[in-house]
Amino acid sequence: MQSREAKQIVIDVELHHDYKHPDAKGHDDLNMLVINQGKHHHSFAKCGTNDGPHTITWRLTGNASEGEFCGLDEKDNPGFCWLIRQPNGKVFQKLRVNDKTISIENHHHHQDTEGHWHYQLFARVNGQVYGVPLTFACGFAMSTNPSIKNT
Repeated sequence: MQSREAKQIVIDVELHHDYKHPDAKGHDDLNMLVINQGKHHHSFAKCGTNDGPHTITWRLTGNASEGEFCGLDEKDNPGFCWLIRQPNGKVFQKLRVNDKTISIENHHHHQDTEGHWHYQLFARVNGQVYGVPLTFACGFAMSTNPSIKNT
């Protein structure tokens, strides 16, 4: 998805499947988070210099709606984290968790805010932490990891 005007983008996050393989505690270690029904890549065009930022919000829905995103300060499972390359502090600002949502502002107004960044999400559903599965691939084009691209 590519967005040209500054606006609020809401991205649904669900569990891959309902609880099919629960252990004695009711956890399903074979489950994972799925972003936007598997469409994990989001692309944004520059906003006008007088426009506000894009606001990106990930929202737990469907079979994950009873859960909550992990806190940003959780060492092993932060609700949101950048992978490999971190953008400079000018691009993405005001990262915040609010129970079932995580939001961040994408200030893509200039050429120096162009780039492609991969991220990871973690949420706790019924006491079990689930994340988006990560893969290792050569090059951005081959990766299935969730990403934000500013063009």
